Amino acid sequence: MEGKPFGHYRLGERLGRGGMGEVYRAYDTKTNREVALKVLPPGNAQDAAFQERFRREAHAVAGLNEPHVVPIHGYGEIDGQLYLDMRLIEGKTLGEMLADDGRPLTPEFCAKVVAQIGAALDAAHAEGLIHRDVKPANIIITDNDFAYLIDFGLARGATDAGMTTAGNTLGTLAYMAPERFDNTVTDPRSDIYALTAVLYECLTGVRPYQGDSLEQQIAAHLRQPPPRPSQVNPRLAPFDDVVATGMAKQPERRYQSGAALSDAVSRAGEAVGRSGTGRHSAPRNGRLGRGRWVLAGAAVLVGALVAGVFLAGRSEDRRAEPPAPTVAPAAPDGRVASLAAAVPEPIKSRGTLIVGVNVPYAPDEFKNDEGELVGFDIDLLNAVARTLGLRTEWREMAFEAITGAVGDGSLDVGASSITDTRARERSVDFVTYLDAGTLWARRAGGTADPGAACGLRIGVAEGALQATTELPAKSAECVAAGLDPIDKVVYPDQSEVTAALLNGDIDALSADSTVTGFAVKLSAGKLEPAGSMTDVAPYGWPVAKDSALAESLRQGLEHLIATGEYTAIATKWGVEQGVLDRPVVNGATR
Repeated sequence: MEGKPFGHYRLGERLGRGGMGEVYRAYDTKTNREVALKVLPPGNAQDAAFQERFRREAHAVAGLNEPHVVPIHGYGEIDGQLYLDMRLIEGKTLGEMLADDGRPLTPEFCAKVVAQIGAALDAAHAEGLIHRDVKPANIIITDNDFAYLIDFGLARGATDAGMTTAGNTLGTLAYMAPERFDNTVTDPRSDIYALTAVLYECLTGVRPYQGDSLEQQIAAHLRQPPPRPSQVNPRLAPFDDVVATGMAKQPERRYQSGAALSDAVSRAGEAVGRSGTGRHSAPRNGRLGRGRWVLAGAAVLVGALVAGVFLAGRSEDRRAEPPAPTVAPAAPDGRVASLAAAVPEPIKSRGTLIVGVNVPYAPDEFKNDEGELVGFDIDLLNAVARTLGLRTEWREMAFEAITGAVGDGSLDVGASSITDTRARERSVDFVTYLDAGTLWARRAGGTADPGAACGLRIGVAEGALQATTELPAKSAECVAAGLDPIDKVVYPDQSEVTAALLNGDIDALSADSTVTGFAVKLSAGKLEPAGSMTDVAPYGWPVAKDSALAESLRQGLEHLIATGEYTAIATKWGVEQGVLDRPVVNGATR
């Protein structure tokens, strides 16, 4: 679209591209002024979900009247495309300033930025809006040190329903509050956490938590204590308590407003004094140059504000955070020496853990668009293998063949959402790693019910417990009562079961709760749960009977539980409701 007319706008250079649109420098022929014009990409113009997000951003920001929030002139639709007309602002993002030479900024400058952005957040929160993506890249600094908070693409009203993409956590991990990873309540104090994380980076020049992987970053936010600026620069010790409070794991222990955080930062800055702790990287006298212009866009993360949670005038709670658990030290590659030493010698010498898997069974194990194995089971066993100093070699096979291959030594372990049962424990041992149950799904508005299923067509995946145990038992009860049996329809894999339900070929599906929940989430409202979860039992990794590998895997998982990476992986795939406190060998409940 660059260089083309767009309604009464003449588009200039494209200034940027975000998850929800493109931003152009444009000339408004009606008002005779240059503006920043955000346009929804043509490919998404007909997508109702994208349109809803776009309109919500416009409504959210246009309703704010705070000098540190970029003003919106107007919004609407032209030629089937939504647009957002914003003030064009020249400046640099705080992220660009920090990246200029990799050094921190002065405490005075950091305090000034926090005060201005804190005021913008307080204004948004007063209107029931949560920004949800506070980070240096979304803070514009003009050449007179005036700060703007931009990109309310993640903002949402207090009563708006969540918009979820299963298995996908959107936003910027380095600044996300712990509660945003567990699909629970997100309130304005999540923004306070993020602004404190920005403060830490502003003061030290590095992000609060450094992690090589998505799971490690999430685990740090969930379990590691807030970082101390004094560890980077001892002169910043007065800010240690500020960061500890602003980044407290529990929202009620944080500062309850941007103003409260700003006051604390100001006091800490006075204690540090103007002794050259950092530097002010915003050049004066025109040397700022033409930096980025205001950008907008992004996507939406799950979570909603519950009315009454946010108490703006509440004084901060300075009680100490719970201590982090003591865990065995790991090498940079994640290997834990004491765990690796106990791995059975044949596997240790080989350096590879041979794993059997059956796909697709999302979100536990399936292939992405690039053909790569992904999912909760894949990520978790890869992480456990890492602690044992092993690589994983994944071998695809039929579900019902996995335990047999483990028993005869063809595989070291299976990882395919296998329920640990007493019958299966006769041939192999299991290391439990997640609790799951059976959950049915039906088409939205349907009447299929697991409590009244006689005569219904119910889809199941071949080899699943629902196919071998649940439906035969239910069907026998129907026959005993003089009713029609359940018509069990077996498909080779779970994706075909879900497709059959969407197509109306079956009345309902029965699957493990993780799988059913994932299918419902991805159905865009076409499917809904039928009944409640039943027959809760643990998933387990099968290993050869009496093999020492079982204890190695159990200890490796215990290590991940202690570090928080286990919960992080579960949260990433939306199965956190089934996490275990402690794994066991052979934990069958039926």
